[in-house]
Amino acid sequence: MADFQKLTWIQGDDCCEAPQFRRVFQAGKGDCAQISICGLGFFELYLNGKRVSEDRFVPAWSNYEERDLSTLLYPIHDTFTKYRTYYREYDLTGYLKEGENVLGVLLGNGWYHQNQRNVEGKLDYGFPKLAFELTLTEEKGEIKKIESDETVKWTESEITANNLFYGETVDLRRRQEGWKEAGFDDSAWKTAVKTAAPKTKFFLQDCPPDKIIRTLRPTLVLREKDRAIYDAGENISGVVSLHLLGEEGELVEVFHSEELNCGKTALDFTSCGGENQIQKDSYFCSGQEETVFPRFCWHGFRYFEVRGKARPEAVLVIHTDVEVISEFECSDPVLNWLYKAYVRTQLDNIHCSVPSDCPHRERLGYGGDGQLCAKAAMLCLDGRTVYPKWLRDIVDCQDKKNGHVQHTSPFYGGGGGPGGWGSCIFVVPQLYYEIYGNDELLSHYYPNMRLWLSYMHSRSENGLIVREEKDGWCLGDWCVPGGVKIPEAFVNTYYYIKGLRTVIATGERISADQQGDLEILCSRLRESEEALCRTYFDPMTGSFCEGVNGADAFAVDLGLGDERTLKGLVKKYSEHTAFDTGIFGTALLIEVLFERGEGELAYRLLTEKTETSFVRMMEAGATTLWEYWDGQESHNHPMFGGLLHTFFTYLLGIRQEPGTVGYTQVKIDPVAIPGLNWVKGSLKTVAGKISVSYEKEPDGSLKIRSQIDPEQKLR
Repeated sequence: MADFQKLTWIQGDDCCEAPQFRRVFQAGKGDCAQISICGLGFFELYLNGKRVSEDRFVPAWSNYEERDLSTLLYPIHDTFTKYRTYYREYDLTGYLKEGENVLGVLLGNGWYHQNQRNVEGKLDYGFPKLAFELTLTEEKGEIKKIESDETVKWTESEITANNLFYGETVDLRRRQEGWKEAGFDDSAWKTAVKTAAPKTKFFLQDCPPDKIIRTLRPTLVLREKDRAIYDAGENISGVVSLHLLGEEGELVEVFHSEELNCGKTALDFTSCGGENQIQKDSYFCSGQEETVFPRFCWHGFRYFEVRGKARPEAVLVIHTDVEVISEFECSDPVLNWLYKAYVRTQLDNIHCSVPSDCPHRERLGYGGDGQLCAKAAMLCLDGRTVYPKWLRDIVDCQDKKNGHVQHTSPFYGGGGGPGGWGSCIFVVPQLYYEIYGNDELLSHYYPNMRLWLSYMHSRSENGLIVREEKDGWCLGDWCVPGGVKIPEAFVNTYYYIKGLRTVIATGERISADQQGDLEILCSRLRESEEALCRTYFDPMTGSFCEGVNGADAFAVDLGLGDERTLKGLVKKYSEHTAFDTGIFGTALLIEVLFERGEGELAYRLLTEKTETSFVRMMEAGATTLWEYWDGQESHNHPMFGGLLHTFFTYLLGIRQEPGTVGYTQVKIDPVAIPGLNWVKGSLKTVAGKISVSYEKEPDGSLKIRSQIDPEQKLR
């Protein structure tokens, strides 16, 4: 394994955003070669002119190294737990040839040198840099090391600017043909500049990279003089592959948006960052016909406009390479739309093995969005390597002294609250244990979960969580129609109680009690449960917080209140079947209704058309989920899809037997819904593929078919 702290790190001049490097070496017949490489922010690797792997946006994004956080929008004084940087390893043997070989590397900014979107503050680390160690094993067994050093030559590439949020500018007149191959004259190239190694810990990347997953053929919407608007057919994350037809020096531009204006004559940038943050790629033509696409950014869009002489070849859908392991279909078109829209939205929002909030405006690993969708994502997708990586991001950014969990991981600013956002530190490992049957994350991060509880206790008064960081955020629920009415302290204390219960149960299971530690946690649990009831429960009505924004669902989920609490919840939403809930309350409301035998009401909420409904999104032509019920802001946010796990646990009825994990023991017990005539679907688990279908008989009973195939399991 290469020691990246001891390797020589190199870069171009300290103003080059996309340098290209060239290293010539000799190899004999029958030689083998492997390389360990880290190019920050992102790199592309070539040997003898051929691209080594189809990985994109590597290495994975992480909390690379310490940086100045004094410019942040809100103050942070935390001492992070760890700084971590990933590297990649590749077998180069199949690319070698006898004689002269050329190793080529192209770097881009990625997250390492993102210096244009500074809404949260200045958060870049520095210009792109590179280190590698190529191990050449000769046929007779002799080993030679070829490393990054001052013998490597570099020059500026044709990519003159690149930014994750704003796009790329490429001057194809500057491209040097053959630079990645033997025989190229690099006498005009400069010697690579030695630079300092990042002050970080290096780890081999064990999470999946991004890849071009599939290809879409866009359709023409409008052609007018030198511009044309196209529709990709769905909201995606990716890029446009463009065939250039312009004369030398002519400019071709591609603009991206999620929506068109009312007349369908122009792009509407409102939902993905507005006029001040337009996703645009620019190409200065070489005079030759050729096909190009951006190398170091992705865009979130459905529609795009091409200005200049070019035609789109394809839309390339790009995200982290995770498998869809679920199927769902039923007699209701709204539920079918919702399943597909959620899966598409979640995939669009996993890049660099970080589950994000949106693929355009912010692109951040928010703890709230991430923990809320974790169960749905782990059931619908194979998240076995993505979520351990993201949990490392969460823990790396945790304050190692007081336990504060950041709102985004890897840390990149962003707002949130101590409960709904900070709870990712216990929700993710607990769900990972339940779904995959693996308790390594729970056991390993138990001290971090415990430290977070200490932080929450320090932010409490009389058992209620009442604050977070001074001059910072302290949200409860979020994206609530008509504004948040449910008290922040109520929501944050709910998550504190859930965390206490998880940690106590985990501590008892792994025998982690130290000198009465669990007894102290049990005492704090009782204190917070009593405080929640004392402060927010109305003994006259049996309701919490007057039932606003699904407050009674939070209480019922905790087992607080009395029989009137559930009755009041059901009565409220039966009389007015519309969501008045935010991102946390919506998923919780649906789950509580299904759990308490009110599946028909849950179904009505999911499928009836109101101003705050999924039907409104569907009928507006959405192919991904919106950030707000009314359609403002992003149109590609997964958080309202956090309820999708109920499709499998209740509509299909695939539930684990009490006390079991990893789907080793399941019962099939679908909820009978009067409005559903048939349902079918499947989950692939570590124990096998579970398939369920049912049809409604004339007497209303269900004819259920189910199968567990242990051969088709996650491996």
